[in-house]
Amino acid sequence: MASRKKPPPPPPRRRRDPDIARTEILDAAERLLAESTPDAIGLKDVALAAGVSHGLVSHYFGTYGDLIESVLVRRIRTLREETLARMSMADALAEQLVDVLFDTLEDPLYVRLSLWAFASGRALGPDSFPFREQGMRIVTDAVTARVLADRPELEPRGLRERVELALCLANSSAYGYTVGKEAWLGALGRKPSVAFDASLRRALAEMLRRFVLGE
Repeated sequence: MASRKKPPPPPPRRRRDPDIARTEILDAAERLLAESTPDAIGLKDVALAAGVSHGLVSHYFGTYGDLIESVLVRRIRTLREETLARMSMADALAEQLVDVLFDTLEDPLYVRLSLWAFASGRALGPDSFPFREQGMRIVTDAVTARVLADRPELEPRGLRERVELALCLANSSAYGYTVGKEAWLGALGRKPSVAFDASLRRALAEMLRRFVLGE
């Protein structure tokens, strides 16, 4: 009787540094979420894409919701760093901030995960990631410092309060226009266009600039 061949041994597992492993898992999750909604995939899909075990994903991130939130937070931090970098080089600060906001809302991954975070309640409440990250406070600090560098005669506390309001107004306007512009422009008897988008950005930036500077 011919002896059975022994099955080949499983490939040795690659030992990963914890930080590298976390990054590779987040990268894999981000690739999947760029093509699918969070409800369409799960931890096992991410583990397979990352080439790790399901248990390792759970070990580093906990639940599937925690993993999706980690992907979103990393994306937000990246966008915030890009915002601060662009702002540091900008001559027209208000215009740059408005452009950054609208450009961010053209990022499908960011929009998809943000909607998921609000719908799931993960972006709400004092224990949620916006409260922990306080990204708008970081941007407010940077904008206030930049304006004071150019206009040192302005009163810092009042300026900061106006910057906070301006950022809230800018976010509300950008999100609202992105979601509702087709209906709004239709009600005006117009069609969406690149030219109208640019005009709205300029108008919003000018209003915010005047408000922040108290003009």
